[in-house]
Amino acid sequence: MTPRRGRILIVDDERSFGVTLRLLLMDVHEADFTPRAKEALEWIREGRRYDAILCDLMMAEVTGRQFHEALREELPEQAQRIIFMTGGAYTPSSREFVEQTTRPLITKPFKREALDALLVSLLPRA
Repeated sequence: MTPRRGRILIVDDERSFGVTLRLLLMDVHEADFTPRAKEALEWIREGRRYDAILCDLMMAEVTGRQFHEALREELPEQAQRIIFMTGGAYTPSSREFVEQTTRPLITKPFKREALDALLVSLLPRA
């Protein structure tokens, strides 16, 4: 099932993955990409709003968990838009977070259909 058109933010410190995912999503959606969670937070603080935020869990500068916690404190409605992505590597802290979070998690590499299934619940309805 293809979700309706939405505004999607991709936050992933693997630039090539993020750029590729953005290009893939742009056939249906408006998509922004940044490799830095700090920049994503700035954009959202400045007023950009997203229907879905695809965020890598394990990033060097600011982790997906830290990004989520900052959003939850400042803009909880945007924190509810996060779908976490992971390549499968976990620290003990991130594993605990994954087990406790209510946000969806998708493991890389993933199929477009699997991502679309998660996006359907977050994107605007007709």
